[in-house]
Amino acid sequence: MTTPLQEISREQTLNLALAMGKVLLRSGAETSRVEDTIMRFCHNRGYHDINVFVTPTVILLGDEYSYHPNLISRIRYRSTNLSNISAINDFSYNMSKTAITYEEAMAYMEGLLNKEPPYGNSAICWGSAICSGAFAGMIGGNSHDFVAAFITGGLAMLLLKTLGGYRPSAFWENALAGAAIGVVAIACCAVSVQCTQTNIIVGSLMPFLPGVAFTNGLRDYMAGDLVSGNSRIAEALLFATSIAIGLAFSLLAWYHWGWPLWPMD
Repeated sequence: MTTPLQEISREQTLNLALAMGKVLLRSGAETSRVEDTIMRFCHNRGYHDINVFVTPTVILLGDEYSYHPNLISRIRYRSTNLSNISAINDFSYNMSKTAITYEEAMAYMEGLLNKEPPYGNSAICWGSAICSGAFAGMIGGNSHDFVAAFITGGLAMLLLKTLGGYRPSAFWENALAGAAIGVVAIACCAVSVQCTQTNIIVGSLMPFLPGVAFTNGLRDYMAGDLVSGNSRIAEALLFATSIAIGLAFSLLAWYHWGWPLWPMD
């Protein structure tokens, strides 16, 4: 038996609201957006006593009474998928205009949760390579720097995506990517004396900087979500630090083996 969305029960409202929040949080939405979407949906269904608490890794949904259902969901893996965020926004604003049932809505949410990313690893690696080369050119690099940064950024992103299949911690993923940037940049400078190591490294680092996480952290601060703001900014700083550690390790290892870091020295 199907249930029209306008006639769903309190428990069904919470289940659907939680599913919407999971899609948003896993897709990289800021916590203030997740809380606003869940609260707006519950209020539109007539449940004004429901509270929601969201951090980058947890969603709590319910009220103050023990005899009502309260839900919790642990979010372990997050990415950036703006198409899912846009889909949830469209769904939450237009659900009153469509004749959709509760079962269809939950199936739609499940489909978004299991949906493959819009771009595969190969497209991301090519995009990283192109951006790395372009950034190297923007900071004054020549054609040799462009080609070297193109190769360096592409290979580092390929390593990151390959390691991602084994689900190590994000710290080690980024640290190894930083080490790869240092090694490949040094190798390119050894092959061509017209390459500038600084331009290659800076250009290749740009696609790996956690700008979205840092921006979302500031956005959460502005919305008054201090816990989420601290978490996201700390995460962004940790990612940046891990990349720097990997890069520094490769440069120091090369130097201590007796080879110069810069051909001009």
